[in-house]
Amino acid sequence: GLRLKLTHRDSPNSPLYEPNLSDFERFNKNVEISQNRASYFHQTRLQNSSLRAPIKPHDYTYTVDIGLGTPVVTRTLIFDTGSHLTWTQCRPCIRCFKQEQPPFNMRNSSSFGVISRKNKLSKGFTCSATRCFYIVRYYSGQFSSGLVAAEDFMFETSAGDSQRVAGMVFGCGIINGADFGKKNAISGVFGMGKEPVSFARQLGARIKNRFSYCLTKTDSKNNTKASYLRFGDEAVIKNGTNAQTMRFLHTTKNNLYLLNLIDISIGSQRLGLKQGTFKEGCVIDSGSSVSLLNENAFIKVEKYLVAYFWSFKNLRKLVGKEVPKGFVCYANSRKDFFGKLPDMTYHFEGADFHVPWENVFVTIENDAFCLAAMRSKNTTILGAYQQRNVRVVYDLKDDKLSFAPEDCSRDAV
Repeated sequence: GLRLKLTHRDSPNSPLYEPNLSDFERFNKNVEISQNRASYFHQTRLQNSSLRAPIKPHDYTYTVDIGLGTPVVTRTLIFDTGSHLTWTQCRPCIRCFKQEQPPFNMRNSSSFGVISRKNKLSKGFTCSATRCFYIVRYYSGQFSSGLVAAEDFMFETSAGDSQRVAGMVFGCGIINGADFGKKNAISGVFGMGKEPVSFARQLGARIKNRFSYCLTKTDSKNNTKASYLRFGDEAVIKNGTNAQTMRFLHTTKNNLYLLNLIDISIGSQRLGLKQGTFKEGCVIDSGSSVSLLNENAFIKVEKYLVAYFWSFKNLRKLVGKEVPKGFVCYANSRKDFFGKLPDMTYHFEGADFHVPWENVFVTIENDAFCLAAMRSKNTTILGAYQQRNVRVVYDLKDDKLSFAPEDCSRDAV
Protein backbone atom coordinates (compact mmCIF):
# COMPACT_ATOMS: atom_id res chain seq x y z
CA GLY A 1 0.00 0.00 0.00
CA LEU A 2 0.97 3.61 -0.60
CA ARG A 3 0.78 6.49 1.85
CA LEU A 4 1.65 10.15 2.43
CA LYS A 5 2.08 11.99 5.71
CA LEU A 6 -0.57 14.65 6.45
CA THR A 7 0.50 17.68 8.49
CA HIS A 8 -2.09 19.95 10.15
CA ARG A 9 -1.49 23.70 9.90
CA ASP A 10 -1.61 23.99 13.75
CA SER A 11 0.97 21.25 14.30
CA PRO A 12 4.47 22.41 15.36
CA ASN A 13 5.71 20.24 12.44
CA SER A 14 3.79 22.35 9.92
CA PRO A 15 5.87 24.75 7.80
CA LEU A 16 3.31 27.44 8.56
CA TYR A 17 2.86 26.80 12.30
CA GLU A 18 2.41 30.06 14.21
CA PRO A 19 3.52 29.36 17.81
CA ASN A 20 2.52 32.77 19.19
CA LEU A 21 -1.17 32.57 18.30
CA SER A 22 -3.57 32.34 21.23
CA ASP A 23 -6.28 29.66 21.19
CA PHE A 24 -8.81 32.33 20.25
CA GLU A 25 -6.68 33.67 17.34
CA ARG A 26 -6.10 30.12 16.10
CA PHE A 27 -9.83 29.43 16.31
CA ASN A 28 -10.61 32.63 14.37
CA LYS A 29 -8.13 31.61 11.65
CA ASN A 30 -9.79 28.21 11.31
CA VAL A 31 -13.21 29.88 11.21
CA GLU A 32 -12.09 32.10 8.32
CA ILE A 33 -10.82 29.08 6.37
CA SER A 34 -14.12 27.25 6.80
CA GLN A 35 -16.19 30.33 5.85
CA ASN A 36 -14.17 30.80 2.68
CA ARG A 37 -14.54 27.18 1.65
CA ALA A 38 -18.30 27.37 2.20
CA SER A 39 -18.45 30.37 -0.16
CA TYR A 40 -16.44 28.41 -2.72
CA PHE A 41 -18.65 25.31 -2.52
CA HIS A 42 -21.73 27.50 -2.93
CA GLN A 43 -20.16 29.26 -5.94
CA THR A 44 -19.30 25.98 -7.68
CA ARG A 45 -22.98 25.02 -7.49
CA LEU A 46 -24.00 28.25 -9.15
CA GLN A 47 -21.33 28.16 -11.85
CA ASN A 48 -21.16 24.47 -12.70
CA SER A 49 -17.40 24.75 -13.19
CA SER A 50 -15.32 21.70 -12.42
CA LEU A 51 -11.86 23.22 -12.33
CA ARG A 52 -12.49 26.00 -9.85
CA ALA A 53 -10.68 25.56 -6.57
CA PRO A 54 -11.21 26.72 -3.01
CA ILE A 55 -10.89 30.43 -2.41
CA LYS A 56 -7.54 31.77 -1.37
CA PRO A 57 -4.75 29.26 -1.85
CA HIS A 58 -3.78 29.56 1.83
CA ASP A 59 -7.24 28.49 3.02
CA TYR A 60 -6.26 24.96 3.90
CA THR A 61 -6.00 22.65 6.88
CA TYR A 62 -3.54 19.88 5.86
CA THR A 63 -0.41 19.64 3.71
CA VAL A 64 1.47 16.69 2.18
CA ASP A 65 5.14 16.42 1.24
CA ILE A 66 5.58 14.56 -2.03
CA GLY A 67 8.56 13.81 -4.28
CA LEU A 68 8.42 14.40 -8.02
CA GLY A 69 10.71 14.33 -11.05
CA THR A 70 14.01 12.64 -11.95
CA PRO A 71 16.12 13.34 -9.93
CA VAL A 72 13.49 13.54 -7.18
CA VAL A 73 12.76 16.82 -5.42
CA THR A 74 10.27 17.11 -2.54
CA ARG A 75 7.59 19.79 -2.48
CA THR A 76 4.89 20.72 0.06
CA LEU A 77 1.35 20.79 -1.38
CA ILE A 78 -2.05 21.55 0.15
CA PHE A 79 -4.11 18.36 0.58
CA ASP A 80 -7.61 19.02 -0.72
CA THR A 81 -10.54 16.69 -1.38
CA GLY A 82 -12.39 19.72 -2.81
CA SER A 83 -9.83 20.27 -5.62
CA HIS A 84 -9.32 18.05 -8.63
CA LEU A 85 -6.12 19.05 -10.47
CA THR A 86 -2.81 18.70 -8.63
CA TRP A 87 -0.50 21.58 -9.51
CA THR A 88 2.82 23.03 -8.43
CA GLN A 89 4.65 26.21 -9.35
CA CYS A 90 7.27 25.50 -12.02
CA ARG A 91 10.44 27.13 -13.27
CA PRO A 92 10.81 29.02 -15.53
CA CYS A 93 7.68 30.92 -14.38
CA ILE A 94 6.64 34.18 -16.01
CA ARG A 95 4.72 35.28 -12.92
CA CYS A 96 5.74 33.63 -9.66
CA PHE A 97 4.65 33.67 -6.03
CA LYS A 98 7.17 33.61 -3.18
CA GLN A 99 8.13 30.18 -1.90
CA GLU A 100 10.99 28.95 0.29
CA GLN A 101 11.65 25.89 -1.87
CA PRO A 102 12.60 26.86 -5.44
CA PRO A 103 9.87 26.23 -8.05
CA PHE A 104 10.04 22.76 -9.65
CA ASN A 105 12.42 23.01 -12.62
CA MET A 106 10.85 21.01 -15.45
CA ARG A 107 14.02 21.29 -17.57
CA ASN A 108 16.04 19.46 -14.92
CA SER A 109 13.77 16.41 -14.86
CA SER A 110 14.33 13.62 -17.39
CA SER A 111 10.86 12.14 -16.68
CA PHE A 112 8.93 15.38 -17.38
CA GLY A 113 6.72 15.62 -20.47
CA VAL A 114 3.81 17.76 -21.64
CA ILE A 115 0.49 16.21 -22.71
CA SER A 116 -1.53 16.97 -25.85
CA ARG A 117 -5.19 16.55 -26.80
CA LYS A 118 -4.48 12.86 -27.56
CA ASN A 119 -4.22 12.20 -23.83
CA LYS A 120 -7.49 10.87 -22.38
CA LEU A 121 -7.19 13.31 -19.46
CA SER A 122 -7.00 16.36 -21.76
CA LYS A 123 -10.78 16.88 -21.60
CA GLY A 124 -11.61 20.15 -19.89
CA PHE A 125 -8.26 21.76 -20.76
CA THR A 126 -7.40 24.08 -23.65
CA CYS A 127 -5.29 21.97 -26.02
CA SER A 128 -3.34 22.26 -29.25
CA ALA A 129 -1.88 19.37 -31.24
CA THR A 130 1.25 19.41 -29.06
CA ARG A 131 0.28 20.72 -25.62
CA CYS A 132 -2.50 21.52 -23.15
CA PHE A 133 -2.95 24.46 -20.82
CA TYR A 134 -4.82 24.74 -17.53
CA ILE A 135 -6.12 27.58 -15.41
CA VAL A 136 -7.39 27.12 -11.86
CA ARG A 137 -9.28 30.16 -10.62
CA TYR A 138 -9.73 30.89 -6.96
CA TYR A 139 -12.86 32.52 -5.65
CA SER A 140 -10.71 35.39 -4.28
CA GLY A 141 -9.52 36.33 -7.79
CA GLN A 142 -6.20 34.50 -7.42
CA PHE A 143 -5.25 31.82 -9.94
CA SER A 144 -2.62 29.42 -11.26
CA SER A 145 -2.13 28.65 -14.95
CA GLY A 146 0.39 26.82 -17.08
CA LEU A 147 1.17 23.57 -18.85
CA VAL A 148 -0.64 20.30 -18.26
CA ALA A 149 2.20 17.82 -17.91
CA ALA A 150 3.02 14.23 -16.96
CA GLU A 151 5.63 13.44 -14.34
CA ASP A 152 6.76 10.72 -11.94
CA PHE A 153 5.61 11.13 -8.33
CA MET A 154 7.02 9.33 -5.28
CA PHE A 155 4.84 7.80 -2.57
CA GLU A 156 5.84 6.13 0.71
CA THR A 157 5.08 2.43 1.05
CA SER A 158 4.01 0.52 4.15
CA ALA A 159 7.50 -1.03 4.19
CA GLY A 160 8.93 2.45 4.74
CA ASP A 161 10.62 2.88 1.35
CA SER A 162 9.47 4.87 -1.71
CA GLN A 163 7.55 3.84 -4.80
CA ARG A 164 7.68 5.76 -8.05
CA VAL A 165 4.38 6.21 -9.92
CA ALA A 166 5.11 7.20 -13.51
CA GLY A 167 3.17 9.53 -15.79
CA MET A 168 0.88 11.30 -13.32
CA VAL A 169 -0.88 14.22 -15.01
CA PHE A 170 -0.58 17.53 -13.14
CA GLY A 171 -0.43 21.29 -13.67
CA CYS A 172 2.93 23.01 -14.02
CA GLY A 173 2.28 26.60 -12.93
CA ILE A 174 3.94 29.18 -15.20
CA ILE A 175 1.71 32.23 -14.63
CA ASN A 176 0.60 32.29 -11.01
CA GLY A 177 -1.53 35.05 -9.54
CA ALA A 178 -1.48 33.41 -6.12
CA ASP A 179 -0.17 34.61 -2.78
CA PHE A 180 0.67 32.25 0.05
CA GLY A 181 2.28 34.96 2.20
CA LYS A 182 5.89 36.04 2.78
CA LYS A 183 7.30 33.02 4.62
CA ASN A 184 5.82 30.38 2.40
CA ALA A 185 6.65 26.67 2.19
CA ILE A 186 3.70 25.81 -0.08
CA SER A 187 4.33 25.01 -3.76
CA GLY A 188 0.80 24.16 -4.91
CA VAL A 189 -2.21 21.89 -4.37
CA PHE A 190 -2.62 18.10 -4.11
CA GLY A 191 -6.06 17.45 -5.62
CA MET A 192 -8.02 14.42 -4.35
CA GLY A 193 -11.47 15.31 -5.71
CA LYS A 194 -13.82 13.23 -7.88
CA GLU A 195 -12.88 14.42 -11.39
CA PRO A 196 -10.86 12.02 -13.63
CA VAL A 197 -7.78 14.30 -13.41
CA SER A 198 -7.53 14.08 -9.59
CA PHE A 199 -4.74 11.91 -8.19
CA ALA A 200 -7.35 9.71 -6.48
CA ARG A 201 -8.90 8.87 -9.86
CA GLN A 202 -5.60 8.70 -11.79
CA LEU A 203 -4.17 6.17 -9.34
CA GLY A 204 -7.42 4.21 -9.86
CA ALA A 205 -6.94 0.44 -9.96
CA ARG A 206 -3.39 0.76 -8.58
CA ILE A 207 -4.91 1.86 -5.26
CA LYS A 208 -8.09 -0.26 -5.70
CA ASN A 209 -9.93 3.08 -6.11
CA ARG A 210 -9.63 3.65 -2.37
CA PHE A 211 -8.01 6.14 -0.03
CA SER A 212 -8.43 6.96 3.65
CA TYR A 213 -7.27 9.16 6.48
CA CYS A 214 -7.49 9.17 10.27
CA LEU A 215 -7.13 12.71 11.62
CA THR A 216 -5.35 13.17 14.95
CA LYS A 217 -6.22 15.80 17.53
CA THR A 218 -4.16 18.93 16.96
CA ASP A 219 -5.37 21.36 19.57
CA SER A 220 -2.74 20.63 22.20
CA LYS A 221 0.44 22.65 21.73
CA ASN A 222 2.70 19.61 22.12
CA ASN A 223 0.77 17.31 19.80
CA THR A 224 3.07 16.40 16.91
CA LYS A 225 1.52 13.05 15.94
CA ALA A 226 1.18 12.75 12.16
CA SER A 227 -1.90 11.65 10.30
CA TYR A 228 -1.53 9.57 7.15
CA LEU A 229 -3.27 9.64 3.82
CA ARG A 230 -3.42 5.94 2.94
CA PHE A 231 -4.12 4.31 -0.42
CA GLY A 232 -5.27 0.88 -1.61
CA ASP A 233 -4.61 -2.04 0.76
CA GLU A 234 -3.76 0.44 3.54
CA ALA A 235 -7.11 2.22 3.21
CA VAL A 236 -9.13 -0.19 5.35
CA ILE A 237 -11.11 -0.18 8.56
CA LYS A 238 -9.72 -2.47 11.25
CA ASN A 239 -11.61 -5.69 11.93
CA GLY A 240 -13.92 -5.64 14.91
CA THR A 241 -14.65 -1.91 14.77
CA ASN A 242 -18.15 -0.60 14.37
CA ALA A 243 -17.97 0.39 10.69
CA GLN A 244 -20.78 2.15 8.84
CA THR A 245 -21.16 2.91 5.14
CA MET A 246 -23.14 5.42 3.10
CA ARG A 247 -23.34 6.30 -0.57
CA PHE A 248 -22.21 9.59 -2.07
CA LEU A 249 -24.94 11.87 -3.34
CA HIS A 250 -24.86 12.89 -7.00
CA THR A 251 -25.88 16.24 -8.38
CA THR A 252 -25.38 17.52 -11.90
CA LYS A 253 -23.98 20.81 -10.60
CA ASN A 254 -20.76 19.74 -8.94
CA ASN A 255 -18.39 16.90 -8.24
CA LEU A 256 -17.84 17.27 -4.50
CA TYR A 257 -17.94 14.45 -1.96
CA LEU A 258 -21.59 15.00 -1.01
CA LEU A 259 -23.61 13.01 1.52
CA ASN A 260 -27.36 12.87 2.17
CA LEU A 261 -27.88 14.36 5.64
CA ILE A 262 -31.37 13.87 7.08
CA ASP A 263 -31.35 15.03 10.72
CA ILE A 264 -29.18 15.86 13.76
CA SER A 265 -29.31 14.75 17.40
CA ILE A 266 -27.80 16.55 20.38
CA GLY A 267 -27.23 14.10 23.21
CA SER A 268 -30.15 11.68 22.93
CA GLN A 269 -32.54 14.35 21.61
CA ARG A 270 -33.34 14.16 17.91
CA LEU A 271 -34.05 17.67 16.57
CA GLY A 272 -36.59 16.51 13.95
CA LEU A 273 -35.42 18.88 11.23
CA LYS A 274 -37.88 19.38 8.37
CA GLN A 275 -37.53 17.18 5.30
CA GLY A 276 -35.50 19.08 2.72
CA THR A 277 -33.47 21.07 5.29
CA PHE A 278 -30.31 19.63 3.72
CA LYS A 279 -31.57 19.40 0.13
CA GLU A 280 -28.17 20.70 -1.11
CA GLY A 281 -26.44 17.76 0.62
CA CYS A 282 -23.59 17.83 3.13
CA VAL A 283 -19.99 18.11 1.87
CA ILE A 284 -17.45 15.99 3.75
CA ASP A 285 -14.37 18.18 3.60
CA SER A 286 -10.99 17.75 5.29
CA GLY A 287 -10.03 21.27 4.16
CA SER A 288 -12.62 22.98 6.38
CA SER A 289 -11.43 23.11 9.97
CA VAL A 290 -14.84 23.45 11.60
CA SER A 291 -18.22 22.31 10.32
CA LEU A 292 -20.92 24.52 8.84
CA LEU A 293 -24.68 24.18 9.16
CA ASN A 294 -27.12 25.92 6.85
CA GLU A 295 -29.26 28.61 8.43
CA ASN A 296 -32.38 26.54 9.17
CA ALA A 297 -30.41 23.74 10.84
CA PHE A 298 -28.14 26.11 12.78
CA ILE A 299 -31.08 28.04 14.29
CA LYS A 300 -32.56 24.76 15.61
CA VAL A 301 -29.20 23.61 17.01
CA GLU A 302 -28.54 26.98 18.68
CA LYS A 303 -32.04 27.07 20.20
CA TYR A 304 -31.59 23.59 21.67
CA LEU A 305 -28.14 24.40 23.12
CA VAL A 306 -29.32 27.67 24.71
CA ALA A 307 -32.11 25.73 26.45
CA TYR A 308 -29.70 22.91 27.42
CA PHE A 309 -27.14 25.27 29.01
CA TRP A 310 -29.75 27.55 30.66
CA SER A 311 -29.73 25.69 33.99
CA PHE A 312 -25.92 25.76 34.42
CA LYS A 313 -25.11 28.72 36.69
CA ASN A 314 -21.39 28.56 35.90
CA LEU A 315 -21.99 29.45 32.22
CA ARG A 316 -22.41 32.82 30.53
CA LYS A 317 -23.34 33.06 26.84
CA LEU A 318 -20.82 35.21 24.99
CA VAL A 319 -22.21 38.02 22.84
CA GLY A 320 -21.07 40.75 20.44
CA LYS A 321 -17.32 41.12 19.94
CA GLU A 322 -16.57 38.37 22.47
CA VAL A 323 -17.46 35.74 19.88
CA PRO A 324 -16.77 35.15 16.16
CA LYS A 325 -19.82 35.93 14.02
CA GLY A 326 -22.09 32.95 13.46
CA PHE A 327 -20.94 30.96 16.52
CA VAL A 328 -22.42 29.82 19.83
CA CYS A 329 -19.89 30.31 22.67
CA TYR A 330 -19.97 30.26 26.47
CA ALA A 331 -17.63 31.44 29.22
CA ASN A 332 -17.21 28.75 31.85
CA SER A 333 -16.15 29.33 35.47
CA ARG A 334 -15.81 25.63 36.40
CA LYS A 335 -12.87 23.59 35.11
CA ASP A 336 -14.61 20.27 35.75
CA PHE A 337 -17.62 21.21 33.64
CA PHE A 338 -16.41 20.00 30.24
CA GLY A 339 -17.52 16.40 30.76
CA LYS A 340 -21.14 17.66 30.89
CA LEU A 341 -21.08 18.89 27.29
CA PRO A 342 -23.39 16.88 25.00
CA ASP A 343 -22.40 14.66 22.07
CA MET A 344 -23.88 15.16 18.61
CA THR A 345 -25.00 12.74 15.89
CA TYR A 346 -25.33 13.47 12.20
CA HIS A 347 -28.04 11.17 10.81
CA PHE A 348 -27.15 10.41 7.19
CA GLU A 349 -29.02 8.16 4.81
CA GLY A 350 -27.66 4.73 5.74
CA ALA A 351 -25.38 5.76 8.63
CA ASP A 352 -25.21 7.69 11.91
CA PHE A 353 -22.02 9.72 12.33
CA HIS A 354 -21.53 10.08 16.10
CA VAL A 355 -19.41 13.04 17.25
CA PRO A 356 -18.15 12.91 20.88
CA TRP A 357 -18.40 16.16 22.86
CA GLU A 358 -14.68 16.97 22.52
CA ASN A 359 -15.18 17.11 18.71
CA VAL A 360 -18.48 19.00 19.02
CA PHE A 361 -17.00 21.88 21.04
CA VAL A 362 -13.71 23.77 20.84
CA THR A 363 -12.29 24.77 24.22
CA ILE A 364 -10.58 28.17 24.24
CA GLU A 365 -8.05 29.32 26.87
CA ASN A 366 -9.44 26.75 29.37
CA ASP A 367 -12.38 28.93 30.43
CA ALA A 368 -14.56 29.17 27.34
CA PHE A 369 -15.94 26.87 24.68
CA CYS A 370 -17.65 27.25 21.30
CA LEU A 371 -19.73 24.91 19.18
CA ALA A 372 -17.28 23.81 16.45
CA ALA A 373 -19.93 24.44 13.79
CA MET A 374 -20.95 27.78 12.40
CA ARG A 375 -23.94 29.30 10.69
CA SER A 376 -23.86 29.37 6.88
CA LYS A 377 -26.46 30.66 4.47
CA ASN A 378 -26.87 27.57 2.28
CA THR A 379 -23.91 25.23 2.71
CA THR A 380 -23.52 22.33 5.14
CA ILE A 381 -20.03 20.91 5.65
CA LEU A 382 -18.75 18.11 7.90
CA GLY A 383 -15.31 19.54 8.71
CA ALA A 384 -12.00 18.10 9.90
CA TYR A 385 -12.56 18.89 13.59
CA GLN A 386 -15.63 16.63 13.70
CA GLN A 387 -13.73 13.87 11.88
CA ARG A 388 -10.92 13.53 14.46
CA ASN A 389 -10.27 9.99 15.71
CA VAL A 390 -12.38 8.49 12.92
CA ARG A 391 -11.05 6.27 10.12
CA VAL A 392 -12.68 7.61 6.94
CA VAL A 393 -12.44 5.51 3.75
CA TYR A 394 -13.37 6.90 0.33
CA ASP A 395 -14.31 4.16 -2.16
CA LEU A 396 -14.47 5.66 -5.65
CA LYS A 397 -15.34 2.39 -7.40
CA ASP A 398 -18.48 1.69 -5.38
CA ASP A 399 -19.10 5.42 -4.81
CA LYS A 400 -19.37 5.14 -1.04
CA LEU A 401 -17.86 6.40 2.20
CA SER A 402 -17.13 4.13 5.17
CA PHE A 403 -16.08 5.20 8.66
CA ALA A 404 -15.39 3.84 12.15
CA PRO A 405 -13.99 5.28 15.39
CA GLU A 406 -10.22 4.80 15.77
CA ASP A 407 -7.42 6.16 17.95
CA CYS A 408 -5.70 8.11 15.19
CA SER A 409 -2.61 8.82 17.33
CA ARG A 410 -1.73 5.15 16.66
CA ASP A 411 -2.04 5.63 12.91
CA ALA A 412 1.56 6.83 12.64
CA VAL A 413 2.83 3.24 12.82
